[in-house]
Parts: sequence; C-alpha cells; structure tokens
Amino acid sequence: MDINLPVNLNLQLAINKLNDANSLNLKLHQVLEAKIVDNQIMLDTLTLKINDKIVNTQAKLLTPLPPGQSLQLQVVKLLPTPEFKILAVLTAASAVPKAITHNELPLLKLLTPPLPGTQSSQPDGPQLSSGLRLSATVMHLSGDKLTLQILPTTVQQGAKPLLLTLNTQQLLTPQAQTNPAASPVSPDSLKPGMPITLQVIKAGDTPSFALMPAISDPEQRIREALKQLLPMQSSPTALLTQLQHALPRLQTDASVAETLKQAAQDILHNLPSKSLLSDPSQLKQAIHQSGLFLESKLSGLLSGKTDSSLQGDFKLKLIKLIQLLNQEIGNQNQEKPSDVLELLQDSLQKSHSSLAKLTLDQLHSLPKEDIPKQGWTLELPFFQGQAADSVKIEIEQDKARQSEHADKSWAVSITITPPGLDTIHCKVSCYDGSVNTRFWSETPETVDKINAHLDYLKAQFEKNGLTAGFMEAHQGKPLTTDPAKTATTSLLSEKA
Repeated sequence: MDINLPVNLNLQLAINKLNDANSLNLKLHQVLEAKIVDNQIMLDTLTLKINDKIVNTQAKLLTPLPPGQSLQLQVVKLLPTPEFKILAVLTAASAVPKAITHNELPLLKLLTPPLPGTQSSQPDGPQLSSGLRLSATVMHLSGDKLTLQILPTTVQQGAKPLLLTLNTQQLLTPQAQTNPAASPVSPDSLKPGMPITLQVIKAGDTPSFALMPAISDPEQRIREALKQLLPMQSSPTALLTQLQHALPRLQTDASVAETLKQAAQDILHNLPSKSLLSDPSQLKQAIHQSGLFLESKLSGLLSGKTDSSLQGDFKLKLIKLIQLLNQEIGNQNQEKPSDVLELLQDSLQKSHSSLAKLTLDQLHSLPKEDIPKQGWTLELPFFQGQAADSVKIEIEQDKARQSEHADKSWAVSITITPPGLDTIHCKVSCYDGSVNTRFWSETPETVDKINAHLDYLKAQFEKNGLTAGFMEAHQGKPLTTDPAKTATTSLLSEKA
C-alpha cells in the first residue's frame, strides 16, 4: 500500500534566550513554597505555581497529590534543567509542614515553559497555510496555555508527531471561518485526551485556529479514526525489538533524560514471559493491563475508585513514552549525536504505530447494540527468552443467552506463530460444560502436528477437571463474521 507524505504541520519557532532558573529567581539549595495547579497522571506532569509563576514539572508520582495542595520544595539542581526535592506538604487541616520520606515522591524536573504565541517540537519546515485542517488530541491545559498533539492523517517511516502549544485566545469558535471577530473557545469545554479538529484561520508567527464541530455520528467517528490509524498500526513486537536495540545506546548518553530511559526500561521489564502466560491468574492480569481497558480505569479513577493496575497499564506506559520521546527530540538545549537522535525518532515512530494498533483493537472491541455477541480483541506482547513476541486473543461472549448455562458459555480465539511452525488459529469454546477446540493452519505439516497431539490436549483438559468435547484441525483459515473487521475491511478497495 502506498503511503503519501504527511502534511507538514510545522510552525517556525522563536529562540527562547531566557534561562528557566533566572526567570523564577532560583538559587541552589533554596527552600520555597509551591501550590499544585494541576496533576496530569497520564503525562507524569505536575503543574505548580512558584513565585507567582505557573510552571510544568515532570515527575512519576507514586503518591496522589491533588490540585490546591501546598508543597515545600528545595532546589537541588539548576543546570541544565532545574530540579526540586519535595521536603514537606501542607495538610488541609494544618499549616504546619508534614515531612515525608524521599522514597514517597520523586524529584520534580522543570519542563521548558511555553513560548509566547505558538510553538512545536519540530523547528524545521514551512509555516501553516490558511484553510488547512488538522486532527489533534488535547494533551494538557493549564491557565491560558493549551498543548495539543497533532495527528497526521498519513504517516511515512520515521515521521514525527507534532506537539503544539497555543494561547487559548488563538483557538476560536467555528464561526471564525466566516467571521474574523469570532470569540475564543471556552477552555472549560476542553479536556485532556479529547480529540478535536482544527482549521487554520490565520497563518504566521501567531496563527489562529477554528475549532471544528465534532462528528456527532458515532459510526462516522469510528470510520474516521480507522482511516487515520490503519496506515500507522504495527505489532507491539516491533516497538519492543526497537527498545531492546536502542536502550543500551541511550543509557550511555548523558544528553538523554533519565526519565525517558526509565520509561523504556519500565515497558521492557514489566512484560510477561511466555511461561507466566501459562498461569491463568497471570494471563488474566496481563489482559487486564494490556491497555484495552485504560479508559474504563480512568473513568473509575474520576469516580473515586482506586485501581492498583493503572500504573502498569501498557497503553498508559505507551502514552508516557511518546510524551517523553517528543520532549527529548524537541529539546533544543541538549545537542545529541546523530545516531542517538535516529534511535529516538525510530522509537517514537514505532511507539505511535503500536499505540495505533492498540487503539484499533479498542475500536474493534466496542459493544454493539444490534449484535448479541460482545467481543474483545487484543494483541498481547510477551518475551520468549530474549525475543519479543505476541499472541492475538479474541474473547467472545453471547449476551443474548438466557439459559441456565449462560454464565458457563464462552469462546476464545487465539492466533500465534510458534517457532518452527506456521501461524496457528485456535478457537476454544465452552458450552453446556464441554470444551470444544478447533485449529486452523495454512500448511499441512502444521495441521498434521496438531492432530498428532490432540490426545495430549484432551488429557490436559481432563487433568484440570474439564470435559473435552470435539477436537479437530483444518487446513486454511477460520471464517470471520466480526462486524468490526468487516467495517475495517470496507475502507479498503481491492479494485483501487
């Protein structure tokens, strides 16, 4: 499939010659007070008010800190980037600082503040053109500053996403397309994670954008998302292999932020091994942390529920990694060797491709009111020795069944390519107490090997208290009636 060049969305940056530490009047070992303005858990970003200035700091928080909380900080580093140690917190019941242990909270690293007007993470390229439409996601909102991640409609190998910081006065209502005096969009209508569409009204050093109306038809929104994500998607194994390749070199380079190195290590070190996936409880946990249910967890968090698996969620880690890679590539204060910069760019591209694949799996797993069966589709990455691999899993539940055995009826489809064998598709279904198993493979040799081991599989079922039903292996591929996949396939024309 041919992939066109992405739309160049770059805005020309001014050079910020002000030192962050000087603008805040910071001194080494200085103790000062700060107040939390916002806490973005998905971005590891804490927005603080220090010396009457609003700043963003980066920290992987293990203890929740709500907006309005007062902190006592100490400056422990000024160059190349100011860092703060949290000495104490001020509780709501008392103005007396409460000391905390160093292990509870990490150092806070100051992020580069947004420049006046608009800035992006990519300094080269032409300016925006009037009338251009952009797809974006709201990443962060603090005061009158809005940070967006621009989503290219088509992606080429190595293409980098774009972070855009605007003053909220630059984002206008849809009437700006015909009325230059249109009013700015209310910041209250924007939330982190919200997808939006922009149209460039005025280009230049301080451009303005019209916020286009959201598509109200859910089916159309899904189709638009599919069009955007399909060219980008790739298996998470590509990202894992890239991180294995890149991390040793990144760890030896002092110009690369420690937080980025830790985020990459966190993804690699916390994936399950093949042996762990054979344990039912470990497999259940891996599915729960696969990223498929991240938004549900965040919704529960907003409702006051706690979920210990949130920090281990694969999609959340992907989003954090992408954010840190964007910051690292866009950091003009640290000059990096060409090989390191190439590794960062390749890692960013594969991170976006892996996130696109995961998002497509979420779209495929959306419940459908007119279909009695609910399905969940995911590609679960794991390590087989030192090599990254993945298994495709589809879980199906018949919501229409009202029989006495309804709670015992289920089906799971698994696709995997074992070493030395062709790809195997397997569907295991349980109905009326019996476990039925079908296998498919396109090579007769693999089918013969499966048939030779069906008696062993039956013995394993019985050993675990299960009643084996029919077992069979076929050459070919299983037929699919998944409506989500039908919708995806309909976007591609074989006659084109």
